[in-house]
Amino acid sequence: MLIIRPSTAEDAVQLVALENIVWTSDIAPVPIHWDSTADYLQSCPPGSQLVADLDGVICGYVQSKPPTPLPSNSHVTELAIAVHPAYHSRGIGSQLLQAIEADARLHGKRKLTLRVLASNEKAIQFYKRCGYLEQGRLVQEFYLNGNYIDDLLMYKLL
Repeated sequence: MLIIRPSTAEDAVQLVALENIVWTSDIAPVPIHWDSTADYLQSCPPGSQLVADLDGVICGYVQSKPPTPLPSNSHVTELAIAVHPAYHSRGIGSQLLQAIEADARLHGKRKLTLRVLASNEKAIQFYKRCGYLEQGRLVQEFYLNGNYIDDLLMYKLL
């Protein structure tokens, strides 16, 4: 049974493994690789993410953070989401987004934003199905694997 819940320190080993698998140069401007759970927990302390726990396996997470420290921007939160490739197309990403959207509403947020590489068409279609719209494009923002790639800015109003 899938449970969406706040992350704990005990999740760190699985979250490190998940991030090391998911965030490759195909979908991220800088591949993420954690060398230790201690470093990971320093950056992502317990409770800073919602995790998708499927019978004890952490198969995905979503986190939100302020895009800027400005009080005039405090109604906005920026998302990062990852689902292990072996668990794609099971509705886990949708459930994670629904959970973080509910949490954002609870905390008075009005707008969710995220960034996605234009080359990640599967993710873009997923976000669109979940109600996210393109609000901007940073043209040729990254040079990855021998190609210039646009960075898409997407949003959803709550």
